[in-house]
Amino acid sequence: MGAAGSLLRKMGSRCVYLARDICLGKAVRRAEKELARRDAERPGKDLRWFTPEEASVAEALARIIVPSDEETPGLDDVGVLDLPAIIALDNLVIGSQYRQQLYSRGLLAFDNWALSQHGCKFAEVRKEDQIKFFSAVQQVSENKTDGIDLITRAWRKLRITQPTSALHAAAQLYPHIRTDCIQVFYTSRVSWVWLEYDGPPMDKGYPSLTEQR
Repeated sequence: MGAAGSLLRKMGSRCVYLARDICLGKAVRRAEKELARRDAERPGKDLRWFTPEEASVAEALARIIVPSDEETPGLDDVGVLDLPAIIALDNLVIGSQYRQQLYSRGLLAFDNWALSQHGCKFAEVRKEDQIKFFSAVQQVSENKTDGIDLITRAWRKLRITQPTSALHAAAQLYPHIRTDCIQVFYTSRVSWVWLEYDGPPMDKGYPSLTEQR
């Protein structure tokens, strides 16, 4: 292509990034306004930190991360023998300001994507589409973009970040909510029964869960 082709390539790349920055700037302002509204409503009903909107997204993601089927229990089944998984997840978040920031921004990003692409909240989107977007977030989180042409990568980012409002926030949340959901499941009695595990040894027996320690 020569010098002319190189110049066109640079100009095209700059235009793409400029368009992306404009979209992101507007999205950030909308997100901050919505975050302030949600913070003003905490705590949500029956939970210590999650708002009802956030709880719905977290539950939908939990079903993707630890699904259940006819032979294997998942996070939906935790409530059979323990408190519902969303309450256990809520307890993890309430104890960490770092988690609170990640979850508030990340869960909002999933909702914003759904509203832009499907006109409804994330929990109301078809399961197949939820999984597709979750997989895209996973790829960004794990930096699986090596070798992609610069302009192609920029266009992909534009097409993703514009509808999500904050793909970066969703990608930041991904490893944490994945770890937290797995922790909630494998510390539940449902998973212990499934694994035929008697639970951790306790030299003083098993005091009531409501007993003050």
